[in-house]
Amino acid sequence: MTGAIAVSVIVPAYRAQAQIGRAIASVARCGLPADAVEIIIASDDGSDYAAILPDGPGLRFAPPGPVATGPGPARNRALALARGEFVACLDADDTWEAGYLAALLPLARATGLCFSETSVLQEGEGLLRLPGGARLDLETLGACGASFHAVLPRNMAGPFAAAPSQDVLHAVEVLAMTGGSAPVGPVAYELHLSAESVTRAPGFCERVAEAYAVHAARIRSGQTRVPAAMAERAAQVFEAKQLLNAAFAAQDRHATFYGFVASRIEERGRAAVSPSTGTLTPAFPAGHLPAG
Repeated sequence: MTGAIAVSVIVPAYRAQAQIGRAIASVARCGLPADAVEIIIASDDGSDYAAILPDGPGLRFAPPGPVATGPGPARNRALALARGEFVACLDADDTWEAGYLAALLPLARATGLCFSETSVLQEGEGLLRLPGGARLDLETLGACGASFHAVLPRNMAGPFAAAPSQDVLHAVEVLAMTGGSAPVGPVAYELHLSAESVTRAPGFCERVAEAYAVHAARIRSGQTRVPAAMAERAAQVFEAKQLLNAAFAAQDRHATFYGFVASRIEERGRAAVSPSTGTLTPAFPAGHLPAG
């Protein structure tokens, strides 16, 4: 590389041989010059991903380490090698919309950090796009059920927890560290669901509920990066997500969590139309989706 590295893209990889090429190709369409971006892949399954990816000047690999540690520790191994001014995360089975970093990096530089929208794709088809506003706050993060991804200065990134929903905890931490709200750019992180997605796995709801309770307790006891003044709001993110998770577990209409969330948003939108006037009235505060 000849220029300064603007963004380090952190990619944990676990059994992602079939999808990781698609993820890396989406980074190539990020809108920044190639020498301004580095991609650091941390294998968490013992695979040599360098052997299956085309060589490129910005492609780097974390040294082989423990296997099946989870995405949090894998992200930390990649983050330890980051040289960019800013950091962005991408899972090996997801993608970015074209122009992702070109849209988000100037916003992150101007405001300290920013988030992208999250576009949920089910078998390649658009299911929903969140959060539906120009800013993301802690309340919306808890209510809408999705994870959101930041472009943020390297010194704010990580460490990521060795626990389920570590990406949500990281988003909660950085939002709380910056007052509880941050701008959202006009491009999306594309979350790809498939038959193998974790939300369809047996016991998913139970594991996630337990993780949410642990995260809330750790926030309240000062064991995270959340400032004490923001602890209650931050802990309530996970309590709101617990309510949404419990509602999903109690229903049998939708096989996937995000299908359930999309249906709830649609139902609330219909309920917001006044039957007497036919006009649209807010069903919940602007930018906030239902949690219970």
